Amino acid sequence: MSQRSYGDGCGAALALDVVGERWALHIVRELVFGPKRFRDLRNALPNASQNVLSQRLRELENEGVVRRVELGPPVSARAYELTDSGRELEPVLIELARWGARRATLGGAEMSTDAFMLLLKVFYRPPAPDTPSLTVRLVAGVDAFDIMATPSGVSVARGGHSQAHATVRADVRTLRALIFTGLTVAEAADAGDALVTGDTDAAQRFFRLFDKGR
Repeated sequence: MSQRSYGDGCGAALALDVVGERWALHIVRELVFGPKRFRDLRNALPNASQNVLSQRLRELENEGVVRRVELGPPVSARAYELTDSGRELEPVLIELARWGARRATLGGAEMSTDAFMLLLKVFYRPPAPDTPSLTVRLVAGVDAFDIMATPSGVSVARGGHSQAHATVRADVRTLRALIFTGLTVAEAADAGDALVTGDTDAAQRFFRLFDKGR
């Protein structure tokens, strides 16, 4: 627990004693889709100082929210991942993101790739029950995610291990525009802002599955 406590027995206040410090929930968000090295967290959260990030990780580790792990080859490095308790915060993050997104604009602050992937869960609008499932791989920089869209929901997994109908390579700003501004996959590709392989129509159908009205 942080040295600063609300001294309040309410469950919400007790939760904030653990994750209410600045950058704590950002760290949890960055670990939702799998472990990350300290330098990966630094890159994803450039506005957090190294000292603050280290302190928050220690606090979250002491509270059983995150733990250290050793990544195998080819990375072979120490990293951080969420514990079972930490993973229970994912639906909390989704609801916070849904609440906060009503105050956001496309031209606002930048977001990390993982933050964008969490946003997909916020705005997903399931298609008709008889609609076939659709898997699209989104690649932003060195990060690759497979997103499976089905009538029952959307799943997001890091790595690019699934058989995708289409792959879209673009930066996060372009991916956000494909969802929220009506920018089409073809327009993004023609402008050189996206590289699409596989079924282009499937990629366009995918981006239509999200609620643009926030």
